[in-house]
Amino acid sequence: MILKVRSKIKPSQMKNKIVSINKILPLLLIALFSGCFTAAGSTLTAEADSAYKAKDYERAVQLYKSVADEHGTSVALLYDLGNAYFHQGDYGNAMLCYKRAHRLDPSSSEVNANLTYLTSRVEDANKAEQKGKRFKTGTDEPSFFQSVHKYVAEDVSSNFWASFAAAGFIIFVGCAALYIFSRGVVLRKIGFFGGIVVLGVSIVLLLFAFMGARAYHNESEGVLMAFKTTLQTEPGKESEQGKGQVLTKGTVVQVLSEEVDAEGNVTWYKVRLNSDYIGWVVASDLQII
Repeated sequence: MILKVRSKIKPSQMKNKIVSINKILPLLLIALFSGCFTAAGSTLTAEADSAYKAKDYERAVQLYKSVADEHGTSVALLYDLGNAYFHQGDYGNAMLCYKRAHRLDPSSSEVNANLTYLTSRVEDANKAEQKGKRFKTGTDEPSFFQSVHKYVAEDVSSNFWASFAAAGFIIFVGCAALYIFSRGVVLRKIGFFGGIVVLGVSIVLLLFAFMGARAYHNESEGVLMAFKTTLQTEPGKESEQGKGQVLTKGTVVQVLSEEVDAEGNVTWYKVRLNSDYIGWVVASDLQII
């Protein structure tokens, strides 16, 4: 019977079956390996969570970093890694993780709460380093326009603005169709003027989305990673003015400029915390967010 069945299959049919198998096999292999990688990532994350609950923060950090290296980062992973660093007393890496998580999801209440708390702890540490001097340890009070820009670009996700811009464009198309195909004067006016308004709002929302995307890739903000960093008025030189301007680990600063060596490597950054704290720091003491 097997020989008879095989004799009824034409060569072209055999070829088609082979082609189909060749198309399906890679997809099956991809699905299999993807499942294996996902399972491995879940296992590592579970081990890291267990180490964190057992207060073995050093092992938790190592495991969370392994997950990030092998499977990429996420808001939840950066949040957990930041918590583990915080319990180790490593405010620099904790701040870096929280800030990066905030960029991925500005609306996360957990990330924002921890970020606010850690910022207050770092400010208290900077006050303790003043030794009687009265320098501001927080950022300068933003102007109205700076506050609006921060809300649009940093406190709201660019995907949020982009989604509303896309919805507005769809409504605009509907208004245009209403204007073109309607016979009533009132409906045509609604379509015309409504379309203009909706199009204008959509363009503004799209600009907001671009502002958010630009802020996400912003490299002019960094975190001080050294235990204590003394600001210097010039690269490689500690002047009398620079003495006493010490910032602690975890301080978030704005990067104003940089100095590179002959090979193009950054050696110094000029940073700013506020009007009282402006100076140069060694590149190894700063991590760009």
